[in-house]
Amino acid sequence: MNDAIVTQNGVADAPAVLVVEDEVIIRMMLVDELEDAGIAVIEADGADAAVAIMSNGATIRAVVTDVRMPGTMDGLGLAAWMRDGAPGVPIIITAGFATEPQCQSINPAITHVVRKPYRPGEVTRLVTELLTDPAA
Repeated sequence: MNDAIVTQNGVADAPAVLVVEDEVIIRMMLVDELEDAGIAVIEADGADAAVAIMSNGATIRAVVTDVRMPGTMDGLGLAAWMRDGAPGVPIIITAGFATEPQCQSINPAITHVVRKPYRPGEVTRLVTELLTDPAA
């Protein structure tokens, strides 16, 4: 697994949305859609890389994570880690099987569960709503 971080304009310390997805094509399509909407993005190819990014002080405004990924933890493990490691950061889960009530018990900051396959525009709309919601 490659822990490389790709950021919009190469800026890792600007507030950004963290996209955690091990499938390169899916990650690229979602990142392109988010960046086209004017959202700064940091990419991680797995939960381990995401934890490293957040632990190193990146300002993360929201996380979009897949559930099934290789590594020491999956997306639900990442959400559980975030309960203490990045409390209050809103999380959107993308999965073919997880349900919102199941995910809410892991971390109350999980705001949406999006079923795969999804349209990148659908996730971008949810992210945009999160970022513009004063309560978020």
